[in-house]
Amino acid sequence: MTTIDRRTRLAGPADTLDAEQLFAELTDRLADTGVLAARGVEQLELDTLGFDVDGSRAHLVVDGGRLVLREGLRADGVVAALDAWACSELLQDVVSTFGLVMAGRVQFPQGSGDRFVAWEPVLRAVIDGRPVYEPGSIAFRARNGGALELHRGFEADDDPEEIGHFLAEAGFLHLRGVFSEAEMAQVSAELDDALAAATQDDGASWWARTADGWYPARILGFNLKSPTLQDLLETDRYRRVGTFTDDDMVQRPPRVGDSAEGLLKKIGVVEGFSDVSWHKDCTMGGHSRGCCGLTVGIAVTGADRNSGELGVVAGSHRANVQAVDMRADLDLPRLPLPTSTGDLTVHCSCTLHMSRPPVDRERRVVYTGFGLAPRPGDVQEELTPEEIRRRRAQLSDQSQNLEQDFIGRSPEAFALDS
Repeated sequence: MTTIDRRTRLAGPADTLDAEQLFAELTDRLADTGVLAARGVEQLELDTLGFDVDGSRAHLVVDGGRLVLREGLRADGVVAALDAWACSELLQDVVSTFGLVMAGRVQFPQGSGDRFVAWEPVLRAVIDGRPVYEPGSIAFRARNGGALELHRGFEADDDPEEIGHFLAEAGFLHLRGVFSEAEMAQVSAELDDALAAATQDDGASWWARTADGWYPARILGFNLKSPTLQDLLETDRYRRVGTFTDDDMVQRPPRVGDSAEGLLKKIGVVEGFSDVSWHKDCTMGGHSRGCCGLTVGIAVTGADRNSGELGVVAGSHRANVQAVDMRADLDLPRLPLPTSTGDLTVHCSCTLHMSRPPVDRERRVVYTGFGLAPRPGDVQEELTPEEIRRRRAQLSDQSQNLEQDFIGRSPEAFALDS
């Protein structure tokens, strides 16, 4: 069976626990996973992590080859000050360390946000028993047992089992020529109209700034503004993407809600969400409750190294690594995915990816996708379209809580293998 379903928890809200209950539960988990987690601390070269939960304090430290929870705080390491609700969501994988930092729900009386986020893989090892990635532990195998050709692209009518196997192994796909240049030209014209109508206070767009000023870099709910896109998303050419594995996938509905986003990547962005470096789509939390979904990029214009092409880290959907930014010593391949107009890129929701800043021409792309079908016992949060829109737009406003290391504007942040 070919699957990308890595869920180990049911979807739903966290149970509300107080500090005493949280520390007791953490101690119980460490009885099973402390040795595994200590190996991760060593691998990532971390110091200590302290928690101040509504005034109750404890810290994680390696003792005798095992990660343990001790009372009080230490003078070294990072200390995260947060309330019991935030800590409950963190330790039940509703929100991640990065999600707390981005939303401003955690403070650091000692240390910094990036050092807190560096602990994310170890916390996942503690809570879910998922080993922290170690170099050389992931291989890429073709269906015949040989080495997988990671630079391979596919045509729309290629063997679906071959495509599905590649997706499960590598965590991404490049599908060539799914839509025509004429179809993309019409989508581009409708994106022009949506960009012209956007305002910075509309709650329906994200903005970025170049030397020429602010511009709408992302149109939320673009599917509702593009009749051509709606029709294309209902074609068998597109819907086939959700059938490559044996998982039950649910397409984002083309004619309802914020199911697709239209992006304009300009040259020379200096502020705002446009050129964000390495991250996973489960960066905000909930990997064990929802991964892997599929994010689909529709190349409205082609993209290469000079016009904002997508980059992926092969196999990272199978690796317990930081979900934002990337350690320099990560040995998994960093691959460019250059596209022509009308191509699709597909990546798993927990595949590390980024897009390079354009340097000689703009890039236009639409992002939409598929999610894993709910299971019996999953609790789906009932949100109005207005609340979904508000939360999505809020992510752009919360970017002020990020440290520069998370945004990544240096050339090294966007380096790819040749």
